[in-house]
Amino acid sequence: MQNITNETQMKEDCDMTTLQKTKKYYKWSWDVSLGGEYDSWGRSTYFMEIDSDLYARRQIEVYENGNVLFYDKSHSSDDYGMLCDKKLDDKDIEEFEISEAEFEQIWQSKTPINK
Repeated sequence: MQNITNETQMKEDCDMTTLQKTKKYYKWSWDVSLGGEYDSWGRSTYFMEIDSDLYARRQIEVYENGNVLFYDKSHSSDDYGMLCDKKLDDKDIEEFEISEAEFEQIWQSKTPINK
């Protein structure tokens, strides 16, 4: 029984390592304001963590006025917006790739108004 448990744990560890290695991080500016009641927020910078399936896992939106929005699987939408639910094209976003460290620094240091 112990060997089966160890084999299962090793497989889970391997799967997790593979998943971690396949995530990528991106940053780009959106030069158009939201319009409507949020128009005063100004332009925004988006940060995204993308899984190997090319869907967003986590998303950060930082606006000119200082407002910050966070989205992830546990909080995927609200009155302000939502986690991107479209499959992204690797070729369209590759020029915007950033490091995991840069993404995590923003995720850890910013306080979102929607969580």
